[in-house]
Amino acid sequence: MSGVSKQLSTSAVAVAAGLSESWAWKARDQGILYEPHFEDSVVALRVYAFVTQIAWPGKRRARSARQDLELWQSTAVEAARQAASDPNTTPDTALWVLEDSIHLVTTPAERAAFDLEHLNGRAAFRVPVGLWVSELPDAIAGLPDRSRARTKRTAAAKPAA
Repeated sequence: MSGVSKQLSTSAVAVAAGLSESWAWKARDQGILYEPHFEDSVVALRVYAFVTQIAWPGKRRARSARQDLELWQSTAVEAARQAASDPNTTPDTALWVLEDSIHLVTTPAERAAFDLEHLNGRAAFRVPVGLWVSELPDAIAGLPDRSRARTKRTAAAKPAA
């Protein structure tokens, strides 16, 4: 993550995450996004959008019913938020989401140990949080500067003296 954290609007978090604003509003309503928003909110929102769509094998859920956030989902989002500011996070860092646990792994040794200790044929999802963190500077830089755009419009709208 970059050294200087820029405060973001809820809309900017959604744009930087590559998601519609409705995801950001849902995340805010469920306590996942809270003011002020910074770069880690972008990664948290991406993970939130991912984990809320997971349906574990053998577990039924109605897509139309309101889904309260489960503990494992909140834990996954917070682990991703922490990875966004962890200096040890690399593009290879992955968040493994299992039905009963969450694991951040970065090195090949950690990946091998995780596989041996936890997978054993279990269903799991690998979320590329390290890659998403490495994309943050470009995503933030690509956001429109609303304050600059507002200043130009205001100056253009003023009548000449």
